[in-house]
Amino acid sequence: MKYRTTYQEWPAFTITGVSKIVGSGGEVFDAVRRDGRWEALQRLGGDDATLYGVASYDKAATQGAYRYTLGVKDVAVAAGALLGGEALFSIPIQQAGWLVFELYSFSAQWGEFWHDDPYRLVQEVGWVFDTRVGLHIDVFTTAFVSEHDAMAFMMPVKRAAKGKDS
Repeated sequence: MKYRTTYQEWPAFTITGVSKIVGSGGEVFDAVRRDGRWEALQRLGGDDATLYGVASYDKAATQGAYRYTLGVKDVAVAAGALLGGEALFSIPIQQAGWLVFELYSFSAQWGEFWHDDPYRLVQEVGWVFDTRVGLHIDVFTTAFVSEHDAMAFMMPVKRAAKGKDS
């Protein structure tokens, strides 16, 4: 496989940040990078300023759209807290096993990664998408300062069934 992958078990956690129903998570990513909310979210994260971009189902979304939440993990914020005049949104994420794909360059590999289809890639290494969790996560550490920098993509997985009856 051309992407370095690792398997990780994570307990349940919550991502809190800015959120919008979109046709592409890039809409939120680009706006937050441009208007200063990226840095504000990192400050909100405190010691763990990693930003997580969660693509999730939302019943209010039209066909082909989804909710994209860009935020930080497990922060305590007051109900109704605002960031840049926008209410913060929290999304709880279930305990799961995650296959983590490492991309050495967001700008060089993102399109290719989606062309390669991460849902198919997990199957190549004996896993399937865990629909119980039903979302995936983009991971941007504090080392991500330019779109040429590395990032990761987390897919919730479970072992693929073997045989017709399993």
